[in-house]
Amino acid sequence: MYKKGRPPLEDLSSRESHVGKCKDDAERVSRLRAVSLLVQCAQTRSLAHNSKGNCSYWVEIETTCAPQADTASIVGVRFGDNNGNHVVTRHLKNPKLVYDPKLGQRKQGAVYKGFDRCAIDMFEVQGSCMERAVCYLYLRRMGPDGWRPGWVKVLHNHGLGGADLSPVSGTFYFRTFLPENVWFGFDYCESNQPHLPQEAKDGD
Repeated sequence: MYKKGRPPLEDLSSRESHVGKCKDDAERVSRLRAVSLLVQCAQTRSLAHNSKGNCSYWVEIETTCAPQADTASIVGVRFGDNNGNHVVTRHLKNPKLVYDPKLGQRKQGAVYKGFDRCAIDMFEVQGSCMERAVCYLYLRRMGPDGWRPGWVKVLHNHGLGGADLSPVSGTFYFRTFLPENVWFGFDYCESNQPHLPQEAKDGD
């Protein structure tokens, strides 16, 4: 028995867990909105130097440390904003920068293909200039082995060799094995409500 007006301990624990989840969800949405403001400033500077509206981006991808999380499959990415600007790269290759926490060192060049366990890879892609924050992002894996990405970010490249980078997206958290040969990820363009990664509706 417990005193009137005081919930049992198990109720308090459940409520605290729910409140914690709500705070995490709210922080993700707040970060996405904050990035939107950064994008407006960054892309204004970019478009002033690029009349054709073609921009260079670096896609930063973490592969988790789970068993068999690494892959030799072909990995593609597609992302875009709410104004219809989009970038599609069907084969990410030649990582510009890799950090492997296990080895505590960086590797460069085409010898390393990317997507090792615990590694963070960066790939350069090009396409339409984002006018607003990237609100959707999908990955696609084509190959026999699985892959478990952790998170993905998109950075705008203002200078040669990635000397001047600014974020154009929030962090998209996957943390699950990708299905084969489908675009799989997130779309926050219509709603900021957090959700699990899912297959793209258009499937293009």
